[in-house]
Amino acid sequence: MTWHDATMTGYLLLVGVAVGLQLAATRDGSRIPSLGRVLAHVMRTRAGRIGVLTGWAWVGLHFFAR
Repeated sequence: MTWHDATMTGYLLLVGVAVGLQLAATRDGSRIPSLGRVLAHVMRTRAGRIGVLTGWAWVGLHFFAR
């Protein structure tokens, strides 16, 4: 297994966990907040908005710029 394979496996695992948490959050009576609620809570502060913007910039530079 190369480092590229290990990295891709790690990213796919993170995406799988995120999808699983979102599906668990949409069940009736779940105490897990949905992604929308988490982002709404984070976006209430200026530091949160800057953090989300920085995260989107990081994702854009590393995955979409080629």
